[in-house]
Amino acid sequence: MDLEPAERNPAELRRTALILVAIMILGAAFVLYAYVQHERQQDPDRPPIVTKITKNFAAKNQHGQLVSLSDLEGSVWFAAPISVTQLDENKHAIAMLKEIAAHYQDHEKVRFVLISIEGADQGVEPEQLAEAAEKLGLTDAKWWLLTTGDTKKQRGYIKDQLRLGLVSEREEGDPAGKWKFPSQIALLDPAMHLRQRYDFREAYEAQKKVEEALADNPELKDEENIDIYLHAVSKLKEKLYANTDYVLAETTTGSKE
Repeated sequence: MDLEPAERNPAELRRTALILVAIMILGAAFVLYAYVQHERQQDPDRPPIVTKITKNFAAKNQHGQLVSLSDLEGSVWFAAPISVTQLDENKHAIAMLKEIAAHYQDHEKVRFVLISIEGADQGVEPEQLAEAAEKLGLTDAKWWLLTTGDTKKQRGYIKDQLRLGLVSEREEGDPAGKWKFPSQIALLDPAMHLRQRYDFREAYEAQKKVEEALADNPELKDEENIDIYLHAVSKLKEKLYANTDYVLAETTTGSKE
């Protein structure tokens, strides 16, 4: 018996292809979508209590002063890693931190910490941090750029206490630079609890991919939840500011009452 191939509807085939493209492109932003969906079931502004910082971190800042993160108890502060030799690597986080600093310029309780992924044992002294701060326009006293004599200690604090991720070495000659390191921003409350992390590099990249996909396939605009990805950056900013406002207004950890 001869078997003939089944006829397929071209429109259905195209829709299937578009859905597959969407799944591949939007996969990078799945975490953002899951987070938004979860938060809709909770207090929309209250950030979770992820963990409490259990170890202090003493280091020299960009002015050569010995400071301690325990000094920030009582402040709402943001933290992120930085590499003085690869300032573009974390440009999205740094740009967002500068925006936050401008937004809360009248709040003395809001502070900013950038921990170098390289210590003095790898050539990053306070002088190099001062040069980076000047180049980035981080001249306000609210900013600390930190280094120690122990690179391993700095990276361990970024990974284990701030829970921002690992620093790894790229293949030699990689145009992106020697180091690959986390792009997240950590939000910490006055009681030294890690409350939330935000990845603006991921949000920018996800939004850009969706915009490019829509340019090639306008039909994707009708896909469910596409709006979340098309406005990934602005939605993440809204969430960050809502979380920060909540923490600033808390009377006890996790509560404004």
